[in-house]
Amino acid sequence: MSDRTNDHVTAQMLLGGRYQVESELGRGGMATVFKGTDTVLGRPVAVKVLSPQYAGDANFVTRFRREAQAAARLNHPNLVSVYDTGTDDGIHFIVMEYVDAKTLADYLAGGGRIMPERAIEIAEAVCDALSMAHAHGIIHRDIKPPNIMITSKGDVKVTDFGIARVISGADTLAQTAAVLGTASYLSPEQAQSQPVDQRSDIYSLGCVLYEMVTGRPPFSGDSPVMVASKHVLEQPTPPSKLNRDVAPGLEAVIMKALAKNPDNRYQDADEMRADLERARLGQTVQATPLLPESARTQRIAPSGPPTAVLPPVEPGEGERSRWWIPALIVLLILAVLGTGLYLLASSLLSTNAASVSVPDVRGFTQDAATRTLKDAGFEVTAEFQVTTNQADVGDVIKQSPDPGTLLEKGKTVTITVGKAPKQVDVPNLVGMTEDAARTAITDAGLKVGTVTPQADPAPAGEVIGQSPPAGQTVNKGSTVDIVVSSGPQQVTVPDVVCESLGKAQSELEKAGFHPVISEETQFNAECPKNGQVAAQDPPGNSSASSGSTVTLIQSTDVPPTSPPPTSSP
Repeated sequence: MSDRTNDHVTAQMLLGGRYQVESELGRGGMATVFKGTDTVLGRPVAVKVLSPQYAGDANFVTRFRREAQAAARLNHPNLVSVYDTGTDDGIHFIVMEYVDAKTLADYLAGGGRIMPERAIEIAEAVCDALSMAHAHGIIHRDIKPPNIMITSKGDVKVTDFGIARVISGADTLAQTAAVLGTASYLSPEQAQSQPVDQRSDIYSLGCVLYEMVTGRPPFSGDSPVMVASKHVLEQPTPPSKLNRDVAPGLEAVIMKALAKNPDNRYQDADEMRADLERARLGQTVQATPLLPESARTQRIAPSGPPTAVLPPVEPGEGERSRWWIPALIVLLILAVLGTGLYLLASSLLSTNAASVSVPDVRGFTQDAATRTLKDAGFEVTAEFQVTTNQADVGDVIKQSPDPGTLLEKGKTVTITVGKAPKQVDVPNLVGMTEDAARTAITDAGLKVGTVTPQADPAPAGEVIGQSPPAGQTVNKGSTVDIVVSSGPQQVTVPDVVCESLGKAQSELEKAGFHPVISEETQFNAECPKNGQVAAQDPPGNSSASSGSTVTLIQSTDVPPTSPPPTSSP
């Protein structure tokens, strides 16, 4: 076996007997990515090849394979799909979806910025991808602009799970002492080699979002160690200081994602995405906005002249005349306490008088709920949430604060209104290979459901059925089940020799075969009667594919004539 390395991976090389390498797309810390072609399916692919310095290291090979196994479990429009993995003569490779796109790093090169509205859309798409990965127990751990791709249509795809770690069993949240990732986007816990969870990806996405709207990462320095220490010790400059177009709501989302303590960040990608959508729609975000500069720097001026210093009392002077001082102090304390209690009671009474119970508007239409809440003295903001229940579309499905809560008049009540999911058409999958059908399903904005193998005359791996059927309009994100041929089923051929032709045909059809009667005849001494089966092909009790042809040869009562004897000269 030859010892090939990445340096020997050249154009026109065939890996795994199937994937033809064409050109190099880029190099990373662990691998080189090539553009290639799947010669079996005839589609472009990206082939990631483990770098030669790691090919002999069992730990790195294991991590490389883990990437393929982890990513292959993920199926989402915002994630680069993984098709296959293998080893060819010492070269370890992963075959992925080829995406004709630029990376976010290309758009941000040289301090470029992205409009806040578009930056929010990109961040929302990354949240969707992370939500899928986190739901499968996978932490990306290296979210950064080079790993976020944007197609010419504006679609966003997250790639490179090269240092993803699968959470399972006792290994949950465990991690090696080595700090992985890129310094500018490291979470504080990564920088300190501490355990990480999905909130580390939230922090890294916060760094990416910060850079998109300001043109630079939140921290920079002369060395990766210096940058990592800033992630742990320093607070970033508020984004609005660097770009006045950053609205307070978006700034609040970014700063919450960049909280040093993971408990103070968004706890999952769905929570961050919901706040990003509020910021994009101009609604009130859940994250706490930063105080205005005037409030952060305001000082309280002294309200009167400085306190005078009393001269010391000579020892023994007026001792008999100071008996009233403790009594006066007690009276002053009682007066202060009484005043405080009076003010507190007055405040509570006035607050209760101005507070009213929040009406229950769940199930109301948006307009009816808004009128009801405003009539009760509250301000109203509306959010929208996709619902699969058609009856909930246009109606309030939840509210905050909860019904019955005592709330001051003039405060805001947030209602969540159900909206219908986007409708898409189910593509025609019958006749495709399973891989091609999976790609078609995800490209249509749908999810792959149950894949059922079934014996069929069609070639193995070909889709022979689907549900819902092609052309049906369904909700975006719905599942599509497919039936895939496992090839023709092998069954035993019935032995019909010496049976009548009619009975033989019936038995063969019942067993799943296609009987054909030959025009030739044959004498069979065991059944010389006309109209019987003298022979069959394939023979009885042999194995053949269900649905295949069995040829029947009719019997004849005329035995073959023996050739006349030859006479000697």
